[in-house]
Amino acid sequence: MHEKLLIDKILITLEVGDKTSLFILLAKDGNIDRKGDGNLTSDLPLHRGVSNQGHFEALMMTINEEIFSYSGVMRKTNRMGADCTLTMIFQGPKEVDYSFRVIYGAESEGPPRELVEILINAVKLTEGWYQEQLSAPVEKEKSWKFWK
Repeated sequence: MHEKLLIDKILITLEVGDKTSLFILLAKDGNIDRKGDGNLTSDLPLHRGVSNQGHFEALMMTINEEIFSYSGVMRKTNRMGADCTLTMIFQGPKEVDYSFRVIYGAESEGPPRELVEILINAVKLTEGWYQEQLSAPVEKEKSWKFWK
């Protein structure tokens, strides 16, 4: 199995109810997008950028290739609490696509341990970059006055 070598993008989202509490997109070329921290009480913005710190490679090193044999949708029964959806999509060129979606209740059994570990690792690996983006000064839009 060499699926990991074919992957060049990873998308991870966590939705609770109708709100996206976490969005992480990592690409092999260094592109990185992140919004939120998984907490519903915080409304953190989306930041996009390019990083040469190897976030994608670091996350891929934590992934056991055997999970790609089990991609698909899993709906947990006996869901309690708010509906939650964890989505992970691993893509590469030539239609390489391994997608996982787990629908569960916030107060009931969650996603499989392997997927939870990927989620936690993605958050940990991108946290420093995201905090840096959050603390960077926001450039104010220049108001151009063409009539002067």
